[in-house]
Amino acid sequence: MAIVLVLSSVGLWGQIAPPAEPIDFRVYNEPPRLLLTGQRLRLLRRERERQSQRWEQFSALMQGHARMNEPGFALALDGIVAGSAPACREAGEWALKTADPTSPAELRQMALAADWCAPQLDAAARAALSRRLLAALAGRPRDAAALRSAVFAALAAFDAGPDAAQALLRYAVEDWWRRQTVPRLRAGEDPFPDRAALLALIEIVHVVRDNFQVDLRADAVEWFNELPPRLMLAYYPAPWPAPENDYRIPAYKGSGDPDLDQSVLSRAAELALVAADPNAQPISFLQGWLMQDRFLLRGPLGAPYEFLWANPYLPGLSYSYMPDLYHGAGRLFARSSWEDDATWFGLWEGEVQLFLDGKRYAVEARAGHPPVDLGPVRVFFGVANVRFQTGWWKKPDEDSKAVEQVAFVVGLEPATLYDVEVDGEELDEARTDSSGILEFRFAPGIQTGVRLHKARPVLR
Repeated sequence: MAIVLVLSSVGLWGQIAPPAEPIDFRVYNEPPRLLLTGQRLRLLRRERERQSQRWEQFSALMQGHARMNEPGFALALDGIVAGSAPACREAGEWALKTADPTSPAELRQMALAADWCAPQLDAAARAALSRRLLAALAGRPRDAAALRSAVFAALAAFDAGPDAAQALLRYAVEDWWRRQTVPRLRAGEDPFPDRAALLALIEIVHVVRDNFQVDLRADAVEWFNELPPRLMLAYYPAPWPAPENDYRIPAYKGSGDPDLDQSVLSRAAELALVAADPNAQPISFLQGWLMQDRFLLRGPLGAPYEFLWANPYLPGLSYSYMPDLYHGAGRLFARSSWEDDATWFGLWEGEVQLFLDGKRYAVEARAGHPPVDLGPVRVFFGVANVRFQTGWWKKPDEDSKAVEQVAFVVGLEPATLYDVEVDGEELDEARTDSSGILEFRFAPGIQTGVRLHKARPVLR
């Protein structure tokens, strides 16, 4: 009877070439260098010509002078897509007179204004903006959002200060990514628990690949491969209704209402992730997940991202065919179905939660909580010793057969060896993961009992 400790990969990304060596980090591309490849810019301009829904809602906000959360980003996007000199000049003026380059969020927008609106700005404005961007490259950020903004600044102002820009870009790829971040990913850590930080990483992936033909995902294929299902399963089942659109809510700690800005940035990150590799199977499920009109971002923060990244012409797979279970790197997310009224269970970063009947509950994993049923998946809560029985579920279709049952025992000691006794079988051993989780898979129709005991040290 197989004991599986980590959920296997759900498929490999599309072809990812190994990084080219050596990398001199010289920029030969003409602007735009940030996020807008020639293909994507042509797509956005066609969307404007077609008066698509996403362009119309973004344009309506701009034409109505809505108070945009990221005015430099929105004005520059409007300017480059519509060929609007007034919008670009306004973006440049905001970047020179209003923006604070010590703010990562505003530095990013300054770089976008400089890069996307360069043809519409006069020489003096371009030079002044380049000086402001280069002045922001003195530090070596460790935070993803701050580093993303510095990378944008280096690319936008490269021609005015190639030495400083190259040094920052080399640090970003060789030091921050390969020496600092990739080992953490391979060790099961998540340096990007915040959705804003995840969006920053994906934007870095885009601009490094577009300008240097280096795919950073090649350094952490497994992590990127598991990212789409992990993101999808880390949402609570019930959407959050709002006047502008419905929101999916990523699992969060603490009480109170969710931060809807995190929901916006989460969707933006997923849309950008799809754009990075639209042909991989996990991405196809994610595309199917994203292309539902009720979740289309219509507010001042989300509309520019929705227009920039969404590709409604890209076919997606129905996510209902994707496994509704993720276990890996000390995290466990599972739901009873893909319906809005599903039961959901999540364990991550020491947090254990249950979402049931439209409400979220904190759970104490070691308190002997009753088992949680999620269709063919059942979560048991371990104490000193634990015993559980299989055979709890059969597919409810009229002519169905029993399917594989998956049992998780949580609340055990992390990275600890346990003796496993299965009725009628020899004693076996299994080691918990970094969060104290054991996973068991049982063949269809199996009904048996399982007992766990912490293994005793071997005396020599």
